[in-house]
Amino acid sequence: MSQFSFSPQYYEALEQLKKNFKASKNITLEEARKNYGLIPVPTPDECIVDETKLDEKYVIKSKEYLMDRLKIYEDVIDEKWQDLDNDGLSGEWVKIKDRKDTGRVVLFMFGGGYFIGSPKVCRNLTYEIAKNAECSVFAINYRLSPEHQFPVALCDALAAYFYLTDPPLETGLKPIDPKQIIFAGPSAGGGLAVATALFIRDIGLPLPSGLVLWVFTWVDLMNSMPSGWKSEMDETDFIEGTLIEYLDRVKNFSEQIKQKKTKVVGHPSFNKVPRYSIYCANEALAIPYVSPMLAESLGNLPPILCQVGGGERLLDSSILFSFRASDPSKFQLPKYATINFANSPFKKPTDVTLEVYEGACHCFQDIVPDEKISKFSIKRSCDFIKNHTLNESIPNEAENKSFQGIQKIINTIAINPNCDIRELDEKFLECLNWKNIGVLPELEEV
Repeated sequence: MSQFSFSPQYYEALEQLKKNFKASKNITLEEARKNYGLIPVPTPDECIVDETKLDEKYVIKSKEYLMDRLKIYEDVIDEKWQDLDNDGLSGEWVKIKDRKDTGRVVLFMFGGGYFIGSPKVCRNLTYEIAKNAECSVFAINYRLSPEHQFPVALCDALAAYFYLTDPPLETGLKPIDPKQIIFAGPSAGGGLAVATALFIRDIGLPLPSGLVLWVFTWVDLMNSMPSGWKSEMDETDFIEGTLIEYLDRVKNFSEQIKQKKTKVVGHPSFNKVPRYSIYCANEALAIPYVSPMLAESLGNLPPILCQVGGGERLLDSSILFSFRASDPSKFQLPKYATINFANSPFKKPTDVTLEVYEGACHCFQDIVPDEKISKFSIKRSCDFIKNHTLNESIPNEAENKSFQGIQKIINTIAINPNCDIRELDEKFLECLNWKNIGVLPELEEV
């Protein structure tokens, strides 16, 4: 991957995570959530955290939009999602004490595969964003599966956006201009950020000013790209390439779907594998708000910064996603999801900056926050946030090389552990020729 090496602390942290992931196979979901939630996250004295409960009107409004838009998928979505408690959604504001309000806000969505995680666990990251991007961060505590399967997380994220753009009068908050809002998140949180932006685009509402996607975003819930299953990734990443086992509590709905003659877009491979994810049924995997990479088009989205580790399993999906967004007409993949692309109103290329951090694992910024590349990555993310909201100047070309070439379809760079920037090697682009995009691997194949 690179002639440079990380610090001893990086490799120690990676090995410990590998052990933790292997051990997690023998514990219950409840135990995993408890263990993950007990990770100590010190809050600096200059950091202010204000936990907030959202008015039920935002969830109700979000639900109305979703029920209308997702009607065509109703056969493969568990209708119980509509029964969620409208008065149970919360989030937290993260701000820097005595800092002048710039009006800039990051809507942050935590990672954790949609089944673990919380804003509390991510406070080290949200604090760094608030500090370095000179902004306020609102981290939505979206509800988790399998209790709350798709589209509950999407409903909560959309409700948070409505809250920011039209806050309750009694709070004293001013409505935030979408041009001052950035969506951000790591892993599944990044996937949710993209899904929320796609949904907002599709229903014709004002979009946020940009998307910051870390380490990398989970945009392909089938893990259908080659890097998801390469054995060499066992050395550089802690996420394993094994299929997720479904739980009894969600098995019944999958059985019900089999009794229906659904017309939802998908691939025959979906029916050859047992339930793959606790977030949704197999038949729902190709819904664009589940797996954004399989959207008919990723055009007409706000500017995107994608940061991915060169040693992580989600590498290939991040690269293909970036190219699909930046050139929708060229990358009409997979064919079963883009068959009606000619009629799409979203063909305008999305401005994308793709940064591959050579050799780095999944979520390296959060795992080793003191690592040189982690700090470098956060700085570049915060520069992007500041430069893609209102009243900010164009980035300094000498300091922000990846933001040069605004007329390019996509800006791609590689960054080594020493934080040297260079052009992205062609080997990283081999995945663009992969033919099984959007195909669920069978057990015997992996």
